[in-house]
Amino acid sequence: MSAIKKLFLSEKYYFLVLPALSWQVLFFLIPLLFVGLMACFEHTSEQLFAYPTLENFRLVCTAPHFAIIFRSLWLAMSTALFALFAAYPIAYFLAFKVDRFRFFLLFLLAIPFLVNILVQVYAWFFVLDKQGMLSQAFMFIGLSKQPINFLDTLFGVRVVMLHIYLPFLVMPIFTALEKIDYRLVEASLDLGASFFATFTRVLMPLSMPGIKNGFFLVLVTSFGEYIIPILLGGNKVFFVGTIISEYFFIGKDWGKGTAFICISCLVLVIAVLIWNFIFNAVTMRSKRFVS
Repeated sequence: MSAIKKLFLSEKYYFLVLPALSWQVLFFLIPLLFVGLMACFEHTSEQLFAYPTLENFRLVCTAPHFAIIFRSLWLAMSTALFALFAAYPIAYFLAFKVDRFRFFLLFLLAIPFLVNILVQVYAWFFVLDKQGMLSQAFMFIGLSKQPINFLDTLFGVRVVMLHIYLPFLVMPIFTALEKIDYRLVEASLDLGASFFATFTRVLMPLSMPGIKNGFFLVLVTSFGEYIIPILLGGNKVFFVGTIISEYFFIGKDWGKGTAFICISCLVLVIAVLIWNFIFNAVTMRSKRFVS
């Protein structure tokens, strides 16, 4: 008994991770393994796993399916990039330029998390409608003479996805910037470096963990987005989320659906590895400049 107690005390921090690890295994790893097994088996009305086969992968490895995957990947990457360019100035302002009202502004930024995503999407109908605020604004500044309907367009989908996923990037970047001693920025500027040089050689390398975490969080979650494209895209263009729902809920073809999920996940993992390599290369290049 004393040996068990000694083991627990010496490794208590690892034991504290067990609840979260168990949750991941039960509700992520095991379902993911189940999806992979379903893709590799033929299913009948009597048996869920009748016999092993790769026919499901052959049927989904077609040009239209890959076009849908890369369309979703492009939408996810563009959303993550636009959100990054918009989030960094906001996080910089909150971390270094605001003191008294910082937590209030962070609360305003976190308000969308308290509202159901369906409510947020339907609220955008009044903005993107033909008689909505955005169309009226375009007419007011002279960019259009006729009302523009932004509903059922990719532009509307991109705008709403940027709005939904922007806080997911602001928060990690703000957390990384808040840990930086601002005297490093002041020293760089006092020594004659421009703000751009200070950003690329001081701020960006030090805040890269927050940039990577937020970017990958937006990239991965927006890749399989279903609600926004289906409601605001008018079901005119198919994405990964809509195809998966078609296979599972309408076609009841779990074999093709799980095979399509596996292929999509493989493409997404490759994209994440490429972006991770790009971020690491940028960081190493910045560190070389500093040294």
